[in-house]
Amino acid sequence: MPANLPPEYYKLKHQLEAAKTDDERLQLMEEMLRITPKHKGSEKVVSDLRRRIAKLRNAPDKKGGTKRHSHHIPKQGAGQIVLLGAPNVGKSRILASCTNAKPEIAHTPFTTREPIIGMLNYENVQFQIIDTPPVTADFVQPEILDLARNSDMLLIIVNLAGDDVLDEVEVVASKLKDAKIAIAQDVHGGGVDGNSSSDDGGSSKPAVIVANQIDDPNASDRLDILTEFYGDTFEIHPLSAATGEGREHLEKTVYDRLNILRVYTKTPGKRVDHDDPLVLPIGSTVIDAAMELHRDFAANLKFARAWGVNWHDGQSVSRDDNVHDGDILEFHI
Repeated sequence: MPANLPPEYYKLKHQLEAAKTDDERLQLMEEMLRITPKHKGSEKVVSDLRRRIAKLRNAPDKKGGTKRHSHHIPKQGAGQIVLLGAPNVGKSRILASCTNAKPEIAHTPFTTREPIIGMLNYENVQFQIIDTPPVTADFVQPEILDLARNSDMLLIIVNLAGDDVLDEVEVVASKLKDAKIAIAQDVHGGGVDGNSSSDDGGSSKPAVIVANQIDDPNASDRLDILTEFYGDTFEIHPLSAATGEGREHLEKTVYDRLNILRVYTKTPGKRVDHDDPLVLPIGSTVIDAAMELHRDFAANLKFARAWGVNWHDGQSVSRDDNVHDGDILEFHI
């Protein structure tokens, strides 16, 4: 007898595979157990979940010193965004204003000594934001370049409250160039294919300049200078981490530049799940969306129905039909 597990189960299972802590794993498995139908066909699934939950609950507490990040930080969410910049440009304040992270914020330089992670929620899509130690003309930590190389997007932060905005861009750009990390610029905001190859064989990253402290009295003059020198090669986003001005526009830019789309799912006869969309590359198909839930789910897919601006409500769609941002899919297995 088949288990007939709901689509939400496979979404939770996908999150479980990416979970980093035992607390996360425990919460996810408890929810998976809660939504699993209880019948003969699901006995093995229920038994396995109960065994794994009991093992985690009975595990001894892990104690140790302060956790430090390795050079590789596993990606979470729909994209990994790395903040780069000179000392005192406001990277930590931006992280604190956009995410749930609580970095140490001070006026003294070099307050950030290791990468700090936060999660940005934009219209129910999660992005991983990483604050990094400062980049200077004399030194950049090798692990920061590793993070930049493995990331999905770079935000180069400059400080409109100071007179060094041009140098702050040049220092970061030169260090990236030395590391053969090409910056994929798109001043028209049309999006680029992140992590593509550059002409010299290095990696290529979508990148924008974030001009912080637009609320400073002299910020507009410095923004004009920054735009004059870099406006033809970079998309420049004015922002005030202190007041929130420009934040919504920046978050939308992050979403647009990563070339992704959201697809919502629903179980037959139930409401749409708007809280946890599937996030897919632009150009994905119905079967790609099913695969994002789980490989086995896609293998057993019989047909799907779609709702959205490109479909008649409840229209039957094929496995190879392209999906669009905001589509709702109902899978039948």
